[in-house]
Amino acid sequence: MNERVLLVDFENVQTLDLSKLADDFSITIFVGNTQKNIPFELVIGMQRFGERLSWIKIDGNGRNALDFHIAYYLGGMSERSPTSVFFVLSKDKGFDPLVRYMTTVGLSCRRINSLMELDAARPGPVTDDPNLKRVVDLLSRVEKKSRPRRRKTLTQSVSALFQKKLPDEELTRLVDMLFVNGFVTESGGALSYGDS
Repeated sequence: MNERVLLVDFENVQTLDLSKLADDFSITIFVGNTQKNIPFELVIGMQRFGERLSWIKIDGNGRNALDFHIAYYLGGMSERSPTSVFFVLSKDKGFDPLVRYMTTVGLSCRRINSLMELDAARPGPVTDDPNLKRVVDLLSRVEKKSRPRRRKTLTQSVSALFQKKLPDEELTRLVDMLFVNGFVTESGGALSYGDS
């Protein structure tokens, strides 16, 4: 079986629950130069990965500084181990051209927005999750041309549906579930819907 490698953009995705991540992953977490705190629960939960987990705190600031570090490491890792399967955990769509290029040259690489996208089994039916069902029902009633076309707008719409009372974790989970279930896809920063 090919090694699976997860590279985490910790500036961009700070809510991590690696408890369901398979033990065969190698993980590299990239931390921004100005990030000073890492949740204790996260550090404790990651100890089970032992030597297969590494932290890289980048040196220097600047726009996309951390992204360039990830790209550098991804290139080096893919050259040393071209049969590995690479995942970049980041909501930053700037990685997409690199991921497309890697795929074109025969490497296995995917950008994911959420660890839920790694689940081999599809999530249960929407009817099993009342909040998700409510969001899907609302989106299906909105005219196609009037639906949110950016992730930020979609997140604001979902929040407004629940009178802005959802905790951030639940809001993020619901939006991620829309992508995982295939109700929403993203290409070039624009959203499209499964029934469009």
